[in-house]
Amino acid sequence: MAKKGFIEKAFGKQARYGVMGSSPRANESKPRANSRESGSTDHALEIRRASRRHTTSLTTSSYARYKKTVVRERLSLKEAMQTVKTLFILIVLSVLSPSTHAQELKKVRIGYPAFSLTFLTFFVAKDAGIYKKHGLDVDMVQMAGAVQTSALVAGEIDYLTGITSPLVAAARGLPFKGIMVTHERTLFWIVANPEIRRIEDLIGKTVAVDRLATLQDIVARDLVKRKGVNPERVTFVQTGSVSNSVQALSQGSVAAAVLSLPHNVVMTQKGYRELASAMEFNQRSASGGIATRDAKLKQDPGQVKTVLRATLEAMEFNRKEKTWMVNYIQSKWKLTPRIAEESYLAWLSGLTSDGKIALKDLQEIYDSALASQLIPTPVPVPKVMDYTLIDEVLKDRK
Repeated sequence: MAKKGFIEKAFGKQARYGVMGSSPRANESKPRANSRESGSTDHALEIRRASRRHTTSLTTSSYARYKKTVVRERLSLKEAMQTVKTLFILIVLSVLSPSTHAQELKKVRIGYPAFSLTFLTFFVAKDAGIYKKHGLDVDMVQMAGAVQTSALVAGEIDYLTGITSPLVAAARGLPFKGIMVTHERTLFWIVANPEIRRIEDLIGKTVAVDRLATLQDIVARDLVKRKGVNPERVTFVQTGSVSNSVQALSQGSVAAAVLSLPHNVVMTQKGYRELASAMEFNQRSASGGIATRDAKLKQDPGQVKTVLRATLEAMEFNRKEKTWMVNYIQSKWKLTPRIAEESYLAWLSGLTSDGKIALKDLQEIYDSALASQLIPTPVPVPKVMDYTLIDEVLKDRK
């Protein structure tokens, strides 16, 4: 027996003929009564045939639409199930996987004393998104002189990147500790007006520094002494910032200024004369680093370690991404490509490998400062520097 079709199954055997209750053969076998009746019969037959064709067409079309609807519904159900499955996986991953986007970023305020390359590591850590990657929302705040230590004492900032001031303050009894050194080279140059040819020409003249009794002032006096001139015969004045020192030198208000990268390169390109450099004497000091309050180290060592970890990652980035770094320096300090690259290479030479330098090297510069009466009290470096947390971070990274 032939297999029954869909329509026959649904509507019975008659449905194959398009008209319920009769077959075409039965209808066509009836005799014609007369011509008029025959005409009516023929007309009726045509109507029935047309109806049969139309009904069959409608039935077939309805089945096709039904089949398409079923397929669409099956596809829609399959797509919906796949979507649900995908969403479920994403939800599970978001719960199981740590994500800084899912976490609330921790607000951190970091102070820096000058807009110079000395603190480049910290600018890059923020602007390249490295701090954010580690869950930190960092606000970089420029402040100089006594304002730095006052802000740190009051808790208005969490960390300082120019660590000489807080270390000297710690030696005087304030509750600070240096915990990291990012740069071990002293990046200062004495740059003078073109008519000044030697350090001896500065006798009786003024030299600008950003702040008196800070690392820049200490280094400047040491350089003058190393060049054979008594620093007492030179007048040092503070301008408040390296930018102000550049302006004072440009306007002729001072005979020379102590400048950091990239300002020294820019000024020598303009025709000003470099008289001395800390790099020519291979001076080492903590020209950039991190200091914080004792209370922060005790109450929130987790955050401190996160800051150290992110800063170390930024230092690796500094070394590996030369093109990015040069472009960044060029853009941030508005330099030519050549000066930006020259500044980067000079700065890179002093970047520490692990966030530390030997404590004896730090001790030497503070002893020198004390001998020059630039600081009021000895600085016992082992008591004001604490490498405990950075040693833990370095151990975890191995």
